Amino acid sequence: MRAVAATLATVLLLDACGGGAERDAPAAPGTAATGETLTAPNTTPLPVTTPAVGAMERAAATALRAAPGTALTSIETEGGGWEVGLVGDDGTERELLVDGAGTRVVRNELEQDEGDEGDERDEGDEDLARVREAKLDHRGAADAIRASVPGARITELNLDARGGTVVWEGDVIGPGGARYAPEIDARTGRVLRR
Repeated sequence: MRAVAATLATVLLLDACGGGAERDAPAAPGTAATGETLTAPNTTPLPVTTPAVGAMERAAATALRAAPGTALTSIETEGGGWEVGLVGDDGTERELLVDGAGTRVVRNELEQDEGDEGDERDEGDEDLARVREAKLDHRGAADAIRASVPGARITELNLDARGGTVVWEGDVIGPGGARYAPEIDARTGRVLRR
């Protein structure tokens, strides 16, 4: 018992000497990772780039609620938040920026054509065709990725086509910081590349 008390006293003393009052209050559960900055004494702050568990799913749901009648075609971490690409039933594309916690839309814009208007429409129609061909939505793709890379945090997910096959492509940070670029068949859910 005395050893436990002595250890506790040492920990408290070290904490008091370490400037515990300078620490920020802890963030709400599940919301911290994308906006935090880690610092060590005498170093420059480094942004944390690993998204919080569940933040991608929350960001996707938030974006889809903000733009009814759309389907998700891409989602990726962007500047401490989530950039979400959506396509409507008519091929109209939207780009939304959702905060890092995945709970608030910061920007909601129609995709604007930078060149020929027909090119932009063609791109939206291609995205819509891929959405219609896919049997697996972004949630199913995320589940398949996590099953193939246990403990993974997804930083990007895009619906695309490869050699006539509609696929979900991901960028993933695995346990220990290992990076993966999985590819999931959007019709079958089969992992094509881990």
